[in-house]
Amino acid sequence: RLAAGLATATTLVFVAAGPAFAAEATTSPPRHIIDQSLGASYNSLGLQHSLGLRWTWPLTHSRAPLLEGAHASVGVSHALTPSHMRVTSWVELAPLTVLGLRAGVEPIAYFGTFGSLRSYDTYTRDFRRGYADGQPVPVTPAAAYRAFLASSFQFRVGQLALASTAGLEWWHADVTGPFFYEPYRDTLLRASGDRLLTVSTLLVRQLPRRGGGQLSYGLSHELMDVFQAPRNRSQRLGLVVARRLASRSAGQQGPTVALRVAYYTEH
Repeated sequence: RLAAGLATATTLVFVAAGPAFAAEATTSPPRHIIDQSLGASYNSLGLQHSLGLRWTWPLTHSRAPLLEGAHASVGVSHALTPSHMRVTSWVELAPLTVLGLRAGVEPIAYFGTFGSLRSYDTYTRDFRRGYADGQPVPVTPAAAYRAFLASSFQFRVGQLALASTAGLEWWHADVTGPFFYEPYRDTLLRASGDRLLTVSTLLVRQLPRRGGGQLSYGLSHELMDVFQAPRNRSQRLGLVVARRLASRSAGQQGPTVALRVAYYTEH
């Protein structure tokens, strides 16, 4: 099973930000950063606009590589798709440049369109086509809630950069259930409460461009495991290419256009 996605992103920084993989600590007030992205995907078909706002405080003024990126952050983000809307609030602590811990909560509103939200009677139902026992599964508007705790590890050596994030998620949905199809995670979850694990890893080579900006390309791997439904475990390997254009204004990174093509090795 092949999946593909295309996204564009912009970042507005009101106090100059450091590199993506090693932010620079300063004596300035908290950085106030706005991120915006627009993405589309095929298999699963989707379109999403995201807008995020975060504040970051440096924890140290050390210039040591392992400490210069230490920070604390709080943030809020909004994501809108044709089928649902998510609002996320989170806090983050990064005691080292290479290590971060994040916790957050996220209420989600499903519009009852494009296959969300569908209820099923067992974990083992085939949710990909939206049918059960030969009949289409009704789609109803509903609300769900997600809480998460994630740890991230990242470092850069020369032109190579690695970023990996592992997260635990707790879900609950106000639907008939007893199980429901969640389009963001593309799996079945127990409506009364469920837990899952996600792990994502990205390894890229980053090349500065002569006219400004940066070209990145590399490999990605994603794992999702619903603890109570091992049959719904999924993994995919992908190729990623991203081009960040040169910035035309101070305090703003140039827009980034990224393409990812991935193959499901397990789903």
